[in-house]
Amino acid sequence: MSSLRLLLVQGLLLLILVQLGLTLVSDEEWAQYKAQYNKFYRFRDRYHRGLYDKRVQLVADHNRRYFQGLEGFEMRLNQFSDIDQKVYYSDRLLITPPTDEESGAVRKPSNYKRYDEITKGIDWREYGYISGVGTQGTECLSCWAFSSSGVIEAHLAKKNGKLVPLSPKHLLDCVPYPNQGCKLGGWVSVAFNYVRQFGTATKASFPYQPKKDECHWDPKNSAGTIRGHVTLTEGDEKELAEVVYNIGPVAVSIDHLHDEFVQYFGGILNISSCGSTKDDLTHSVLVVGFGTHPKWGDYWLIKNSFGTSWGESGYFKLARNANNMCGVATLPQYPLV
Repeated sequence: MSSLRLLLVQGLLLLILVQLGLTLVSDEEWAQYKAQYNKFYRFRDRYHRGLYDKRVQLVADHNRRYFQGLEGFEMRLNQFSDIDQKVYYSDRLLITPPTDEESGAVRKPSNYKRYDEITKGIDWREYGYISGVGTQGTECLSCWAFSSSGVIEAHLAKKNGKLVPLSPKHLLDCVPYPNQGCKLGGWVSVAFNYVRQFGTATKASFPYQPKKDECHWDPKNSAGTIRGHVTLTEGDEKELAEVVYNIGPVAVSIDHLHDEFVQYFGGILNISSCGSTKDDLTHSVLVVGFGTHPKWGDYWLIKNSFGTSWGESGYFKLARNANNMCGVATLPQYPLV
């Protein structure tokens, strides 16, 4: 039996169990899941198993609609399926984004195309400017360090003609308050201001671990720096598309605390309950391109930091020109190199 056919058969059996109201997760299946992701719960095993069981049902129900052509994206169980991420982000939601008084203006090159002149999408991965997908860990809110280092290395690569992967760990350890490492996370603009002053380390010299350590950094070892950064107009998806197309990748923040996002596996993500105000923003990611699907319409192509087993090899497509879906255009920023 082919792997595709086996998956379809397993999916049908899962749907039958859901419809009959039967228990989805056996003791053996729960043990296999924990072993796969190296999870061990001494006191709260039943709590996490309950979350996992609900996600199994949710994913099965959603994918039934997906295979019927009623949904534009597929979901899949993953390392987050037994976790309530809102617990980790509850304190972050109380932190107000810093004011961005140091933002510059968009500097348009002579061949800059306006939105109505752009006839096709773009994928900056095809130019060799995007490094491999990283893994921030399930309990470290370091997404801001990944998106910051990712967008800086991309613009330096575009300028210098050579990609040098930069270190999220350096930023995690050294970027000062109001950024707060793993526990409460941070903001891209604060990381930009740090790199402008002190430079940044290569990924090879600062390997990633999902924890904040003491900062040990000598600016003399910097692999690059920036002159400043630009924050785009809030909520303007056309300007965001222009900048991505003409200038390069852009770091954005989104509202990601939804099962549809956490369990995303592929397709064009569209979440009707997503928020789009600055107070809703919980997760920093990197827009590396955009395009249009013949059935499901316009989308953003975005690099995440959940590892390559999540989503489309670590990437996701988010509905574009869909009323600023999940706040993708609420706080877009890129460095000046």
